[in-house]
Order: sequence, then C-alpha cells, then structure tokens
Amino acid sequence: MLARSTAAKLNPLVRKTMARALATQTPNCRQRTDDSGSGSFFFRAAVAIGAGAMTATSVTMMDARRKSHYPQSPAMVPSPTYTVREMPRVNSPPPRPDLPIYTRDEVAEHCDQDSLWYTFRGAVYDLTPFYEGHPGGAPRLLMAAGQDLEPYWEVYRQHLRGHVVDWMEGYRIGSLTEEEAKAASNSFTFGDAYENEPIRDPNLLPCTQKPFNGEPRLDLLTNDYLTPNELFYVRNHLPVPDIDPKKYRLIVKGVGLKKHKFTLDDLKTKFKKHEVITTLQCAGNRREDLHNEGMREFLAPHWVVGAISTAKWGGVKIRDVLKECGLDVDAMALGELEIPGLDHVQFEAYDHDETGVHFGGSVRIAKVVDGLGDAILAYEMNDVPLPRDHGYPVRV
Repeated sequence: MLARSTAAKLNPLVRKTMARALATQTPNCRQRTDDSGSGSFFFRAAVAIGAGAMTATSVTMMDARRKSHYPQSPAMVPSPTYTVREMPRVNSPPPRPDLPIYTRDEVAEHCDQDSLWYTFRGAVYDLTPFYEGHPGGAPRLLMAAGQDLEPYWEVYRQHLRGHVVDWMEGYRIGSLTEEEAKAASNSFTFGDAYENEPIRDPNLLPCTQKPFNGEPRLDLLTNDYLTPNELFYVRNHLPVPDIDPKKYRLIVKGVGLKKHKFTLDDLKTKFKKHEVITTLQCAGNRREDLHNEGMREFLAPHWVVGAISTAKWGGVKIRDVLKECGLDVDAMALGELEIPGLDHVQFEAYDHDETGVHFGGSVRIAKVVDGLGDAILAYEMNDVPLPRDHGYPVRV
C-alpha cells in the first residue's frame, strides 16, 4: 500500500486507475457496474473471437431496474439510520417545449433505413444518420425502428449510462404527450434471449450482463500461469448457444476444395491433436480509462485491466482439415500455389442475434496454411472440454 502522502502526489488519472485496479481485487466487490474481407471459406463453428461493441461505463449512474421484474434486495433498502440523498436523474430527456409534439402513430411510420424514428421516455428521435454507426449493428436498429426503446434497453441495459441519452439529444426532433409516453414505455415486453446463460463464477466481475462480459479479480488472475477456466475472462457479443455435441457440424466449403461436413467425433478421431498455450487479450482491455469527464466512450465492454488470460488449447490444426478437403496447403505455404480470390478463411459461428445475423470473423489464408503455425479448431481448454462461455464444443 502507498502512504497517503505519496498517493496524494500522484497524477489524478493514475490515482483513478489505481482505485479501479484495487477494486477488482476486493472480494466483496462482486459487480462494478450494471448492469469484411473477401472470405473464400465458410466454417460453421462455435467461434469466440475477442472484439468490442456497444456502450458501458462504471463511473456514470444507471437507472434501477423495474421493480416488477427485479425485486429490490433488502440490502438496498434505505436504513433509517442514514440520510439518503436524492441522486441526480440520469437517462431522462429534458423538457423541450421548443420542439413539436408527435403521436406514436406518426413515429411508427418511420421504420425503414431511409427514416428511423424512435421514442424514449417521452422524447422523439430521428436516428437515420446513425444507421451505419450503431455498434450493435444496423439490423437491430431496424428491429426497433418506429417503436419505444425502453423495452429493448431493459434487456440491453448498457445503454442506460447517462451519456448515451445525452448524446441522443442531438438527434431529438420532438416529444410525445405525457399519456403517450407512459403508454409507449409499457407497450410491449421484449423477449429475453439470455434466459439460458451459463452459470458464472462470482469472482468473474461483469462489466455488462447482456451479453455477459466479465474479467477476473486481479489477485486471482495472477495466482496461476494457466488461468483456471472459471476465471478466464469472458467476451461475448451475443447469447451463448446451447449446442448438443452430437448434433454439432463443422461445414467447410470454398474455392479450391470439396465441401465437407465434420462431426465433433470426426475432429477428435480423424486428425492429430495439437496443443497450443497462448495468452488472449480483448482489444478493448482498459477501455474504462478512456471514459472520463472529458471524453465519453461508446464502445463496450468498459474493461478495467483484467480482460487478459492464458490457457492451454487442444484441438486440430485448421490446415489439416483444409488438406482433408482437398486444398494443397503445403504448396500454398511454400508459395508454389496461389489461388485467385483465396485471401481469407472466414468463420461463422452458431451465435446469432435476434435478427438472425451470425457472429463471425476471418484470418489470412497464409496464417492458416503455415506448417509451423498455431491456428487450430480447439475442443479442449486446459485439458477439459471447452466451457460454453468459451465456444463449446469447438472454437477457433
């Protein structure tokens, strides 16, 4: 521990970072907040690739969940011993008497990509210019177009960070009447696609709940060279699929090879097993440092420092699977064969959003065909089957 006199001399940003890092080491601090290239192959696999999307922060207050859905814990009930101060209101659009009044029927007419209108707590917004900029994808904007956002945000609560609604004020075009605003916010219940999520270790500190993204406490992360599976940081973009291993199929097709389907048993019995020890880190690790009074960060998750872990992965080399499908991977690796248009291996996961869009990614073909490379289709993590949060039954 630093002496107070020493800590007082630290740069404010450094002190802020120290406080966050220490918070992740506190056992009682369970929750900080809340909450393409020219692909030539098609892989249907349970892929889990780290990246970043949507909004979150741990320094801005959030609304309490609706009491009817989420009963308040007794620990959260104000004690008569203490004086409870009224907290500043967040996520509440300000009154705008200068703007016109619209009806819900008028808003509902603007529901395609040429005109995207939404309501939220009595405010009316035209977010058409944001169509290509939404971190959660354009299809989700279309899904909610012409409707009230509150039922959706009750599930995707990372939007309720204050600064998101403040930013939307720049796109505000009007208001609803008080009666219509109440009716809009309770007009329907958005189905929760996250009802069948895996059970997570309480030492995995969430920065978003839906989708779940969590990092381990630092004191536990540094205990082991190989991070225990239950403490390995979790990066999800979508609901975690529950896949029957007997029904799992890896579909491989593309230029220069013959289409194949492989079962999980095929991968385990037809190919030599390889093991790779590697450290993974989310590209957005320490994103919380970018969110402060002078700058707002709209991508999520807002990791502190723990989105990094190490594991031993067991599985089959992707090059071996492609070779089985007829691709001359050795000639390609030596530069003796070049197939026009064959630049990337594209992966598509079982994971999909409410609109049917599947999660995916790609790597350069040279990475995959390299005989000394480490690109594998893993079915084991630290000598046991992959957990669901990490791509069960097979991940890249």
